[in-house]
Amino acid sequence: MRAISKPCCSAVLEEHYIYDLTWKILALSKIHKGEVEESTRLPANGAGMSDVERIPTHIEGLDENMQGGVPQGHICIVAGASGAMKSSLTFSMLYNAVLYGETSGIYVTLEQGKDSLRSHMANMGMNVDDARVRNRIAIIDLSDLRVELDKQGMSDRVDWMGQLIKQLTSYREAIGFELLVFDSLGAFFTLTKMENPRDEIFRLFEAVRRLGLTSFFICEMTGDDHKQFGEYGVEDYLSDGVVHLVMERSGDDVQRKLGIVKMRHTRHSLGYKPFNWKEEEQRFTIL
Repeated sequence: MRAISKPCCSAVLEEHYIYDLTWKILALSKIHKGEVEESTRLPANGAGMSDVERIPTHIEGLDENMQGGVPQGHICIVAGASGAMKSSLTFSMLYNAVLYGETSGIYVTLEQGKDSLRSHMANMGMNVDDARVRNRIAIIDLSDLRVELDKQGMSDRVDWMGQLIKQLTSYREAIGFELLVFDSLGAFFTLTKMENPRDEIFRLFEAVRRLGLTSFFICEMTGDDHKQFGEYGVEDYLSDGVVHLVMERSGDDVQRKLGIVKMRHTRHSLGYKPFNWKEEEQRFTIL
């Protein structure tokens, strides 16, 4: 994994993001959509699966059965019902990737507020104020902006998709972060009206892929039987990887399980394994 060439300051990043996005939304009468180019899929130049650079998940027992982790540059969705620990799992992957590797990342939240998220993760032992990660993890909170624009009746006039792509591109070029967690697609889809969801989701995923980001998009299980990955049922087809979190009930007991449904360019184990949080090691385990 390459070393970071530019520092990531979470405070500056968050303040600049909210100011820049708010100013553009309130000051501009028209926001033009960004153009997206299709990128080359991994592996390039005939490289085999063993030649692909990978980002470890740091989930005990998972990386060992997934050739070392998620291929760098992959677009992954993390799907599951409410309470399946989707946010906790993805944040732990970001946190540990930064803690144990020379990388940086951002966590974009549209539902849970930044303070609530920070407190929740700190209670699990993942303190973003830790000097080892403080300048390399930023939490971008769009929930307050979302509420404020709803109050002003302006949310329907915002090109959220185009604006999001522009902001991610800006920060990628200016700061050089490499990992993205997006929480969640469902919340984002309530903001943007999409006449053709498949094309719009493809547009977002390709923009992130073109930026060279390894990303995790959180989504719910939907449909009549709750077996559909995401709101529109195309998210799993357009992504490179699908991590599925389930909650199995037996009497009064509930057990959370994790399965890798799909991971391109990777030999991985199938099936679902119980996962638990190891607080002393600040990571999840499936052993």
